[in-house]
Order: sequence, then structure tokens, then C-alpha cells
Amino acid sequence: MSRALLIICDGEKMSEILLSIGLLIILAKLLGIVTQRIGLTSLIGQIIAGVIAGPVLGIVFFDDFIGSFIMIGIIAVLFLAGLEVKFDEIKQSTYKASFIAVMAGLLSFAGGFMVGMYFFGDYVVGVAIGTILVSSSNITLFSILQKTGHFHSYTGKFIVAITIADDVVGIMVLSMFNFIVKNNALDVFDILKIFLLTIGFYLFILTLGSRVLSRTVKWLSLFRDEFVLFTIPIAAAFAVSFVTENLGLSLATGAFMSGMAIANSDLKGIIENKTRVVSEGFLEPLFYASIGTLLVFSGLDFTIIAVIFIASVLAKLLGAGLLSRLFGFSRKEAALIGISLIPRGNENIVIAQIIFALGIISPTLYSSIIFAIIATVVISPVLLSLFCRNMKYT
Repeated sequence: MSRALLIICDGEKMSEILLSIGLLIILAKLLGIVTQRIGLTSLIGQIIAGVIAGPVLGIVFFDDFIGSFIMIGIIAVLFLAGLEVKFDEIKQSTYKASFIAVMAGLLSFAGGFMVGMYFFGDYVVGVAIGTILVSSSNITLFSILQKTGHFHSYTGKFIVAITIADDVVGIMVLSMFNFIVKNNALDVFDILKIFLLTIGFYLFILTLGSRVLSRTVKWLSLFRDEFVLFTIPIAAAFAVSFVTENLGLSLATGAFMSGMAIANSDLKGIIENKTRVVSEGFLEPLFYASIGTLLVFSGLDFTIIAVIFIASVLAKLLGAGLLSRLFGFSRKEAALIGISLIPRGNENIVIAQIIFALGIISPTLYSSIIFAIIATVVISPVLLSLFCRNMKYT
């Protein structure tokens, strides 16, 4: 009998699973609303909900069934992230923004790698931490820029361009890491091969794949059933994730690129709205709360948390803020760019979960990384709010 049937036949086990999912969702949603009301992103409240239900009260325990929901949540989160990547909006700043994103990403990777080598003496762990820290989170950033009036300024648009390029860089680094781990090799030619394969897949998805998917979605709109416009793109995301996972690029790459493929579709708004209802109302709260149940507090090394946090902050301040001075930005504008890219968040937690599932990092190190990510999410809005008070809109 299959494992799925065994779970279904075990009535007591199923009751525990249903209770766990119900508790996680309601706690995550409520605490997510609370953290949003105090000016932080909802994912912090959702993770806290998992910590309360799991390690603190011991009501909910992570198992394979909830683990399956986590993988679905990963695909939903990255599909939505891909939907936000519209290259038409950054054409004027593509090369400059890409340069900043790559340099800031490289410094972030280097910082994480050095932490892994110094504290653990393991280059694979170092590469894992570096991979997790590469990209920034734009959800908190966009909210603060809009509130302070910088979102539509030239500097604000340049920051948006950097974050779009930054997302792509982060997924590409994850693809290379996934390939290296699965092949147990760190060879220059293998890295070049996976880099070219990733670039080729991106080009395919953004050209032929984008046209095919957009036309398919447009043709399906003739049925006048908006739910079909949700079903087909999500099905495509799962299918492409299956392909990229089997190519060694990670399922995250497929989910992200599926969103990118329809980001310029005329029906993108409908697709995004339908996806967000399911994702933000069910999958994301359960995903982030499940992350909370995995966190451990015994044996935590606060020095490691602090060092990862400092490395995360300095890498973006130097790689994005300082280097943006090369493109004519003033000292204050450069500081705004650097501060804006400090927060890690959704995508980083997703990547951390994928790497943790591969068995590369320990539960204690995983927990330390999550706490460091949360610290960047907490400090960034504070720094941006304080900084923007004394800066004119440009």
C-alpha cells in the first residue's frame, strides 16, 4: 500500500494533520496581520505562529504531509515572484541595474561563504550560506518606498530595476548550487555548463515559452471562465518545475521562470489576483508557519546569527550603495539604494528551505540563518523610514 493510502487509512493520524493545518493557518494569518499593522512584513508573524504552535507549545510537529505543502508553497511563492519581473519596465537601466545586482550578489555570496568556512570549515556549507544571502526581498522595500514617495522617483525606479535583476541572479546561483550538490562536484566546466544551461532556459522561457503560454492563456479566455486562467499557469509552473528539477536546476527555477513567462501577458492581472487569493490565503501562511515549526532554539550560536546579519547588511551597502556612485548617484541616493537592498525575506527563506531539505545545513544553522533573515527584515524599514525623512524626492 502506498504511503498516501496509509496516511488516509490512519484516521488518528489524519485528524492530527487536519488539526495541525487548521491551527497553523489561523495563527499564521492572525499574527501576520498583527506584524503588518506595526509596519513589518506578514511573514514574520507567520513564522512566529509556527514557533508558538511547534517549539513553544508542542501542539504541531512537522511531518512528511506538511512537508509536501511546503514544496507547493515554494512553487506558489516563486511563481508570484516571477510575475513581478517585467523587463519592459527596466530597459533603460538594464545594464547598470544588472551590474549592481551581480556585484551586490557576489559580495553577499562571499560574505556567506566566509562565514561557512570560518565557523564550520566546510566549503559546501559556505556555498550554501552564500547562496541563501545572494538576493534581496522587495516586498518590504516596495511598501516603504511607496509610503515615503520615492517609488516613482528616478532613484526608486533604479532600485526596482536592481531588485528585478537581483531576483534572477539569486535563482541562477541556486540553480548552480543545486547542480553542484547533486553531482558532488565543483568543476569549472560543470559550473560553466550549468550557467549556460540556465541562461539558455531563461532565453527559451522568455521568448518562445512566453509567447506560447501567453497565447494559450489568451485563447482560454474565450471560455469566459476566469478560474481557467489560474489553473493553466499554475499547472505550467508545476510542469516547468518538474523539468528544471530533473535537469538539476532546482524546482525553484522552474516556478520562477513560469511566472516570468506570463509577466507581460495582457491577462497577467487576473492570473496574479487569482493566484494571490490561494497563495496568501492558504499556501503562504501554512508555508511560513511550517518554517517556524522547524526552528530550534537549543544550541543556537548568537555570534553566528550576528555575523550572518552583519555580512548581509554590509554586502548590500557596499555592493549596491557604494558602487551606485559610479553611475552618478549622489551620496544620499547611493545610501538609499544600499539600505533598500538590505532586507532578505520570502525568496531567501524559500532557498534556505530547499537547501535544508537537501541535508546540507543542520537544523541549528538553518534556524540561525532564518533569525538573521528576520533581523534584516526588521531593521530595513526602520533605517529606510529614518533616512527618507531627511531626503528630498529625486
